[in-house]
Amino acid sequence: MRELRPEEATVYCPMCQAQLEEGVRFCMDCGCDMSVRVSTPVPAGPRPYDEPYRAAPPAEHPSAAAPPAEHPSAAAPPAEHPSAAAPPAEQPSAAAPPAEHPSAAAPPAEDPSAAAPPAEDPSAAAPPAEQPSAAAPSGVPPRPPTRNDVSDSSVGAVIQAGTIAGDVTVHTTLAHGQAPADSWPRVGQLRRLWFGVRPTSHFGDEPSLTPYVERDCDEELHSLVVRGLHEGGLVVVTGGPLSGKTMTAAWAALSAGTDPEPRVHAPHPGADLRGIASGEHGRAGHRILWLDELEDHLGPQGLTAALLFRLTQERVLVLATMRDTAYDEHRFGGGPAARVLSGARTVELSRRWSATELARLAGAEDPRLTAAAKWRGGRGVTEYLALGPELWDEWRRARRPRRHPTGHFLVRAAIDLARCGIEEDIPLPVLCAVLEGYGEQEASVREEQRHESFEDALTWATRLRYEATGLLVPGAEADTYRAYGSLVADAVRSGELGQVPVPVWIHGSATAAGYGLDVAPVVAACRAALAPRAAEGDVEAYLLLGWVTAAAGDVSEAEGWYRRAADRGHTLACNELGHILAGRGAAMEAAGYLERAAAAGRTDAYVTLGKLYRDRARHWFTAGAEAGDPDAAFHLAELVLRPGRVEKSARWYREAAETGHRNAAFALNVLRVGMTLPPEQGDEPPPDTDAQGLGERG
Repeated sequence: MRELRPEEATVYCPMCQAQLEEGVRFCMDCGCDMSVRVSTPVPAGPRPYDEPYRAAPPAEHPSAAAPPAEHPSAAAPPAEHPSAAAPPAEQPSAAAPPAEHPSAAAPPAEDPSAAAPPAEDPSAAAPPAEQPSAAAPSGVPPRPPTRNDVSDSSVGAVIQAGTIAGDVTVHTTLAHGQAPADSWPRVGQLRRLWFGVRPTSHFGDEPSLTPYVERDCDEELHSLVVRGLHEGGLVVVTGGPLSGKTMTAAWAALSAGTDPEPRVHAPHPGADLRGIASGEHGRAGHRILWLDELEDHLGPQGLTAALLFRLTQERVLVLATMRDTAYDEHRFGGGPAARVLSGARTVELSRRWSATELARLAGAEDPRLTAAAKWRGGRGVTEYLALGPELWDEWRRARRPRRHPTGHFLVRAAIDLARCGIEEDIPLPVLCAVLEGYGEQEASVREEQRHESFEDALTWATRLRYEATGLLVPGAEADTYRAYGSLVADAVRSGELGQVPVPVWIHGSATAAGYGLDVAPVVAACRAALAPRAAEGDVEAYLLLGWVTAAAGDVSEAEGWYRRAADRGHTLACNELGHILAGRGAAMEAAGYLERAAAAGRTDAYVTLGKLYRDRARHWFTAGAEAGDPDAAFHLAELVLRPGRVEKSARWYREAAETGHRNAAFALNVLRVGMTLPPEQGDEPPPDTDAQGLGERG
């Protein structure tokens, strides 16, 4: 292979794309073994994650200059013509054979894989090695270049092939002694991610991991690690899924504090470990063999009792993690694995944190840890931190039409209600009301929801993930749910969702109050969220605060917010304020606001305003009739005439007719002719009060 130019010599880790320093064997970020490096020219700066890690292009490889051996006409010339042999890549001018050997210039034309044009054009026999080969003759499709992709590790042998349909996986094992101890990285050069710790949710400039929170077992584990660094042996941290085994064990290695600083090796699962205990490792310095998920490293080529004995003799600490179920299965199931684990010193880690551990968590300064203390619910802290990025990414991507758009907005309804202050279990009808509100606000949302039924959406949202939780967590009572806590915390910290939509405040507060949920936190959250807008005189903020406080039952505060908006000309606020005023008896003041609302087309204002004027008219007609005014008596009779109250109406007709009121006399005669039933008892109209029925809509 030719010597690489300086700009081509930059090496990147094929696992995490981190730029590596010259001569480094292990990636300091992810631990990938770079013992067989493949340098490739890449642009300056980090490479995209979706760009495959490829070897140097075939056109630059010297083997590309010579045609395949199965075409004798294209083979290299006899030995007495050495100039015709395939030269090194740095001598492109020597790629073509002498002119007196035209048969060596190109393979037969019918061979589509030929690298050069026909012999009668010797000037085009071979391009420079830095350029692609000449095109195939006309009519022959060009042969695509053959490439090898190497990722996830280094390999000793690669399959070279033209075209393969489907994926090809090559499994290899490390050769004996391929990772000498003096090449292992120092523990001080590593981060927790190198050990396999799951990153937590992070936005903006937040680091990918939170500060470590001390666990109750740390002191015991620290003493075992220090002892193992001096004596060797096997230390295993066991626990359930997502209990924090890797985090706790990695922290013990990073904080060992021994001198000299330990070197660490982390082979990939299934790697051949037999060469690790070879004599070339020696006894100098402290060494740790890191085996995360130990069950993946057991077997004839993995950690055996004999290998553990040799490692212990060389004072190599084997620090491992293992699931409780896997440990019990291998430890007490007999066989070779039981012999390995019989001499292990174990530390058991609980998935649930103790009160002491939770107190340390509450005192943390990182907002992600304080959010974990608040939003984890009954879940484990490490589960909450580890699952956060997974659940957030899945939920965000589910909005696409062919995924789960309805499920996405159903989960968002629970997230937004939590952002509004409802942190208890939410009845399903409340979620449905908010879900419909999204569609009312934005037509595109309504269109997206057509691609998925509500039943499918609920099934998807509540499906168990990672044997731990769903995006929606069922509540204590049937048909109640809440969003998984990390989704709420991430929505607040990321700011991606913006302000809580208006339909959530309206439907959420009203429906929640109807189902007996505590809406006081909703009012407090609404005040806090809208305070800046209200201070600037935003009438929409006034109106929304009025709605929320009215739903919470605080009519007095609601009246104040509505009045601010109504006095600035908001007709919907005029309507709401008019009904509040009419309901508490301020009919004349209510009429002014309701008139403005009715003029703007508010139909419920029509009804309330008509009832208000009817009752006011009856009041004054009654006063006039009792004073002896025949017109007042006539109009009062007309106003009160209704089935069941005929006798009361006839009384006022009679009084008006006796004073010579002709229309009253005619109406009285008509009433007498049509009267076939006796008047009902208790036929008195309700009291003449301004507030009677005026606050009711409809």
